[in-house]
Amino acid sequence: MIKYNFHTHSKYDDGTEALEEYVKAAIDKGMAAIGFSGHSPLPFDNEWSIASKDYPEYVAEMKRLQEKYKDHLDIYTGLELDYIPGYSDNFRAFIEGAGLDYCIGSVHLVMKPGSNDPGDIWFIDGPREGYLEGIRRIYDGDARRAVEAFYEQQREMVATQRPDIIGHLDKVNMHNNGTLFDTESEWYRSAIDRLLDTIAAHGTIVELNTRGVYTGKTSEYFPGRLMLEKCQEKNIKVMVNADAHHPSQLDQHFEEAVALLKDMGFRKMHTPFFEVTFE
Repeated sequence: MIKYNFHTHSKYDDGTEALEEYVKAAIDKGMAAIGFSGHSPLPFDNEWSIASKDYPEYVAEMKRLQEKYKDHLDIYTGLELDYIPGYSDNFRAFIEGAGLDYCIGSVHLVMKPGSNDPGDIWFIDGPREGYLEGIRRIYDGDARRAVEAFYEQQREMVATQRPDIIGHLDKVNMHNNGTLFDTESEWYRSAIDRLLDTIAAHGTIVELNTRGVYTGKTSEYFPGRLMLEKCQEKNIKVMVNADAHHPSQLDQHFEEAVALLKDMGFRKMHTPFFEVTFE
C-alpha cells in the first residue's frame, strides 16, 4: 500500500518540529509522498497559524527540501487555508503567488451569518468550554443555528475558493458527544447534503482525517461513517490524511482508515497528484 500524508503541521504554525524532521521521518516510514500544509497567515493575532513575517521562509524551506530530497521522496508544498468570510484572503492568490502545489480548505472559525464583527466568530477547534461559550454568546444557545452556519460557510468556501482538498469537514461534531445536536435529524442531514452536493459539483477531495481518533478526542474519524456513506453515494473523491503535528504522527491510523474505506466499498483514494487503488 502506498503511504502518504498531505496534512502536516510544523514549528512554523502549531506543529512541533522543523520541516526537515518530517521529511526524514516520512523516509524512515517508507512513505511515498508528504505534503506540508501549515495554517495560513491570518489578519489577526493567534497561536496556531504561520506568522506573516515567517511565511516567505516557510515557502523557501519547503522548496529547498523538495530539491534536496527529490531522489528519496515526493514533497508537495501547500497550506491549510482558513476561510472566514470578509477576513481571509483569496485561496488562489495565496497558492499562485508563492507557486505552491495545493491547498486544504478548512473552517475552524465560523463567522455569524450577516456579520463581519470579529467578536461574532465561533472557534470550533479549541477547548470545549470555548466551543460552548460561542454557541451561547453568538447563537443565543441555539446549536442548530451554529452548526448550520458552519456547514454553510464550508459550502461557500468550496464554491468560491475551490480548494483542492476540504479538511475535517464534520469537525463541528468534536465537542458534541450527542448532547448538543442530533446528527440523525432532518435539518442536519439537509445541511451536509447541501455541502456534499457542492463538493461533488466542484470535484473537491474530501479528506478522511484520522487525528481525532489517534489523539483520543473522538471515536470516529472526520468525517464519520454517515458522511463517508454519502460521499460514496455521490461519487466524491476521498483520501486519508493524518493531520500530523509531530513526525511520529505522519502515518497514524493510515492503515486502519484505509481498511474502513475498503470495508465500505471504496475502491481507491485520490490525492491532488495521484490515485491509490486498493488491492
